[in-house]
Amino acid sequence: MFEKVNIPDCIVIIGLVTALILAIFYTLNELVMSIASCLLGYIGGTVKSAVYQKGEEKP
Repeated sequence: MFEKVNIPDCIVIIGLVTALILAIFYTLNELVMSIASCLLGYIGGTVKSAVYQKGEEKP
């Protein structure tokens, strides 16, 4: 049911979320917007590549 967890992706996502929360607490609005867009782009790229690779494995 569950695929293998990609450790480097999880570390990057956890780091970006932590930085986002800290930037929100310190009210650094420009940094919050940059980190949020980076996080969304990274997650979108990771999901897209995971779906593409999953489709290749099953003929």
